[in-house]
Amino acid sequence: MGFISCSEDIVKDRLVIEGNIQKRNVIPPVVANMNSFSEILSKAVAANPALRDFLKTEALKTMDNDYDIFYLRSKNEIVTEGKSFRDILLEYAVNEEELTGIEESLPLLTIYVPELPSGFDAGTWDAKNEIPYVANPVIKNDSVNFYYDGGIAFSIKRNEIPGCPTLVVKNNERIWLKDRSASTPTLRSSSGDDDYEFIDEAFDGLKSQPASLRAFLPVKNVSPLLIAAYNEMGTSPAYWQRDHIYYGMTKQTGSTGFGYLNSQMWEKIVSVKFTNAAYKKMADQGSDAFVTAKNALSIVAIQTAHPEYTIGDCLWTEGHFEIKIDIGINNLTGFGATITKYIDVHPRELFDVEYTKSGGLVPVYTPTGNVTSKTYYPDIALITWDLQNNGFGWKFNISEQDEQTTTTQTATVTSEYAANFGMTANGLGKIGLNFGTSAKRTQTNTYTLVTSQGSDDLGTLELAFSDPVITSTSDRPNILFPPGVYYNLFSISNTYVEMAVIPMPKY
Repeated sequence: MGFISCSEDIVKDRLVIEGNIQKRNVIPPVVANMNSFSEILSKAVAANPALRDFLKTEALKTMDNDYDIFYLRSKNEIVTEGKSFRDILLEYAVNEEELTGIEESLPLLTIYVPELPSGFDAGTWDAKNEIPYVANPVIKNDSVNFYYDGGIAFSIKRNEIPGCPTLVVKNNERIWLKDRSASTPTLRSSSGDDDYEFIDEAFDGLKSQPASLRAFLPVKNVSPLLIAAYNEMGTSPAYWQRDHIYYGMTKQTGSTGFGYLNSQMWEKIVSVKFTNAAYKKMADQGSDAFVTAKNALSIVAIQTAHPEYTIGDCLWTEGHFEIKIDIGINNLTGFGATITKYIDVHPRELFDVEYTKSGGLVPVYTPTGNVTSKTYYPDIALITWDLQNNGFGWKFNISEQDEQTTTTQTATVTSEYAANFGMTANGLGKIGLNFGTSAKRTQTNTYTLVTSQGSDDLGTLELAFSDPVITSTSDRPNILFPPGVYYNLFSISNTYVEMAVIPMPKY
C-alpha cells in the first residue's frame, strides 16, 4: 500500500508558525490542533518501536479504567535513551511552539487504544511489528481521516469502523483539571499530576477494579430478608415488602404496632439493561469533550461556521460509556436531596452488535443495525431508605455523558412523606404498616442537577417504597440468588432503560 506523504487537507488544517508569529487558518483551532497532534504522533509511532511499546504499556495500566493514555500524566515519562514521550514528539513537530500550543489548547489530550471488531485492542496489539494508524473524532464531510507517518493514508465513513491497528487522539471525558484556588474544580492548563482528578471514583483505575471485571462478579451477601419479605408480604399493594425489610413489620403488625429502622440495609442498583433505542441514541453522538478545551470554539460555533465538520460522532473512538445516574431521594431537610452515581461500562457489555466486513488491505466493519441488549450488574450502593426523612418515591435521571461543559438546572418536586413515626422506650419507631392511621405529609423541595452539554438523555425512572422487591419465583437462574432458588426482581423501566433497585446488606 502506498501512503500519501502530504495532502492539501493537512496543509490547510495545520497550525502554521512563521518565525515567532503564530498564525491559525480559518478552521476551528481545536480541529487544527487535534489534526496537528495526530500528524505528529503518526510520524513518531511509525519511526519508534520503543514508543509503540511505551504506549501499549501505558494503555494497559487503564489509569481511568479504559485504554487511555492521559498525555499530561505520561508526557514526561522516559521512553528510551533518556528521552521522554514529549521529547520524541518534539522531534516530529514543526518546533517547540507548535507542540506547546497544542498542549495549552488541549489540556485533556488523550491517546486511546480502541477495542475494535477485528479483535485489535491494547492487549492484542503487537507493538513491535504493527505500526498503527492515527485517527481522531474530527469528522470532515462525513469522513474520518487516518494518518500514517505524517500523511493522510485513507478515510472511512462515520458509520464505519476500521479493521486495522489504530490509535485515537481525543480528549478525556473521565478527568478534569482542577484549580485548587477555586471552590469548585475548573478546567485549566497545567503540567503537574496534582492538578488533575477523576470526575468520579468509578473512573479511578489507579484505585478501583476495571469495569470489565466488575461486571461479571455476582452481587454478594444477599439478605434472607428479601425472601422473607416476599414470603410474608407477597406482592399485594396492601402490604409493602420494604416495611418488613427496613422495619421488621409483618401482616400482623396492623396499624398500631411498632417497627424500628434497620440501618444495616441500603438500596443498591443491581442490574441495568439498555434497549436498542438507547444504543441508537448513545451511538449517534453529536459532540465530544475536546470541544470544551481551553480556547476552543463551542460546538455550535464550529458547526455554524464550518458545517463540513462534525465533532465526535464515532462510537468506536469513545471507549467506555460514562453512564450518569442522578437520584432524587427528596430528603426532608434538603441536604443530600440528590445522589449522583456513575456506571463505567464498555459498549460490548451492554450490547451485542452485528457487523459486516468489507474492504481489502484495510478492512472496515459496518453495523448492520441488528443489536441485542444485555443485562449488566453494576452493584451500586445508594442509601438506607429511611421513610421518615426520605421521600416515599425516588426519581432516577439517566444520561450518557459526552462533554465536561455543564449546565445547572433547578427543579422543584412535591413528595409524600410518612407521618406515622413516634417515640417508645426503645427509641423512634414506625407506627403501623404503610402510612398507618396518620395523614401523609407533602413537602415541595427545590434541588439542582448538573448536566453535561451534549449528553444523551436516557429519560427518568421512578421507584416507590411500596414497590415490591421480589415479584415471583422462577425456574430460570438469577445471578442474585443461590443456585436452586430463583426469584424475579421488580424493575423500573422507560423507553431506554430497565433497572432493578433492591435493599441489600451493607456488610
